[in-house]
Amino acid sequence: MTARWRRLVAVLPVIALIAGAWGFYTLWERYTPELRGASTGVHWPWLLAASALWLLTYVQLILLWAASFVWWDASIGRWDGLRVFCLTNLTRYIPGTVWQFAGLAGMAKAAGSSATASSVGVILLQIITLGTGFAICLSATPRLLGAWAASITTWEQLALAVLLIAGLVVVFPRLMPSIRRTAERVAKRSVPLPVPPPGPFAVYVTRVALGWLGYGVAFWMLAHALLGDAAPGLWVSVTSYVASYLVGLLAVFAPGGIVVRELSLIGVLTPSIGAQPALLLAIAARLWQVLLELVAALLVVMLDGLRRRRMTRPAPIR
Repeated sequence: MTARWRRLVAVLPVIALIAGAWGFYTLWERYTPELRGASTGVHWPWLLAASALWLLTYVQLILLWAASFVWWDASIGRWDGLRVFCLTNLTRYIPGTVWQFAGLAGMAKAAGSSATASSVGVILLQIITLGTGFAICLSATPRLLGAWAASITTWEQLALAVLLIAGLVVVFPRLMPSIRRTAERVAKRSVPLPVPPPGPFAVYVTRVALGWLGYGVAFWMLAHALLGDAAPGLWVSVTSYVASYLVGLLAVFAPGGIVVRELSLIGVLTPSIGAQPALLLAIAARLWQVLLELVAALLVVMLDGLRRRRMTRPAPIR
């Protein structure tokens, strides 16, 4: 690649982010009068329940990541895994994709664990996250196919999602060697992606899929807390949230998928609830998630400080 092309590739993410931010600002300006007149009432029980479910799902996925260390013949304690992940996860909002991986590797090594297992384990988690997320989104496509598919119920869409995820459990281990070779060609270095045993891998995929459902239901509860009866339906909320999250993950040029995810969420929700509520919900969902990530990191830091103080406290003299 010539120096000119390298400069162009470096500038493209900046251009894309500016374009996305401009689109978001245009929407904001268009609906500012309606947003100012919107009801600001919050149903706090729904909001607290949504936050609790989101945090429980977040912790469950972190513990799943920590448990996957065994596939690299390594291990990390549950508490160390929570501490390392909660703190380094915030670096997703720093431009550049390397910060989270560097932070995970460094903090895991400092905790006496494997830097490779920590960083490559996140790559594996992201791959399975994308696969299960696409399966859940594909289950919602019947409602986009026209009148002939209008009779497909939410339960049938959920059953389709289960079948697609079960197919992923069967097919993905067979694809892992090809994925590893492709990753090594791109990275020009060894990428130790394991081929997990069938049973533990099925549990792993199931827990990732349940994580999507946990996040999606929490988003639906947030929508009810803010919009009341005007909130989108349960499966519409889940699939819309998952779809926008996937777009944010794939937009590697956008730190934490910021702006890109919000625009996607507005786009998929507008047909169901209208542009103004979709914009309000997209902004609220981002602020809500960032706040919860900060709360999780702050709690971990505080509890870790108390834990270390207790461990270094001298034993009482008898």
